[in-house]
Amino acid sequence: MDSLKENILKTLLYYDIFKHPLKPEEIFSLLPQNSVTKKDVSDLLLQISKENPKVSTRENYYFIGGNEDYIELRKLRESYSRKSWKLAKLVTHIIKRFPFVRAVFITGSLSKNSSMPDSDLDFMVVTENNRLWICRTLLMLFKKVLLFNSHKYFCINYFISEDSLGICERNIFIATEIVHIKATYNTGLMNEFLEANLWVKEYFPNYKIGDPYFNSSGFKVNDNKSYFQKFAELFFIGKSGDRMDNYFMKKTTDHWKKKYSQYSDCEREQMFTSTSNVSKTHPGNMQKVIMNYYKERLDKFELKYDE
Repeated sequence: MDSLKENILKTLLYYDIFKHPLKPEEIFSLLPQNSVTKKDVSDLLLQISKENPKVSTRENYYFIGGNEDYIELRKLRESYSRKSWKLAKLVTHIIKRFPFVRAVFITGSLSKNSSMPDSDLDFMVVTENNRLWICRTLLMLFKKVLLFNSHKYFCINYFISEDSLGICERNIFIATEIVHIKATYNTGLMNEFLEANLWVKEYFPNYKIGDPYFNSSGFKVNDNKSYFQKFAELFFIGKSGDRMDNYFMKKTTDHWKKKYSQYSDCEREQMFTSTSNVSKTHPGNMQKVIMNYYKERLDKFELKYDE
């Protein structure tokens, strides 16, 4: 039972970083421990909130003590997220028409229904094999030229190809992003992506694909394909398309090396992963920031950090 208490605390502390209180059923799904029932978790939560001043509850939400205002903040974010999903639907209709886009997913704050007016719309795009960099370059040109390089509504910071659905980097931050990710185009490929990343159960053993908690956007996915896309792809077929894809990858990688030369190769690789089938662009290295915050909270509560 002591280990269950510790794991409940770890879960609450991770989401405390985002000022996000949790309901008992959510804690169960996000718990780094199995062999327990939802009732076990609910009963223990009530006990902890009575015995431990560091954990509080109100309106069936649980949170680190002293943060009651997080409840209203979460409700406000959920309300704003409902508007953001309508915007995500519109932007998805644009993205899906570009050559070699095979699926579009929502990541970041909106995937957790936790958006605010200053939040970006974060997308992950799955591309045709060997055409990732053509796809990425065309989308980035569209953003720079027609959207004046706006990140707010058109932040596509992760590209993977159909043959590389499994994410190699594994930690609680990546696992959390994956279990919350939501499709806005191509639910079939979304399910393949989730199946390819079932390693997340190492962090969330109670996680199941289709869990209502992780599918609570209310977004109706439109999987209709674009005829314009098929026509546009004709300009990039064969060996000339292969050469163009390699050229765009090299040009982009050289640009990042020059622009972010202050970072070590290792740090730059984490922020700007660039291979023929993966492009990740996270200049702020938010993963490192969040992980440091998490470790600080665990230290404060004298809890062990598990790699």
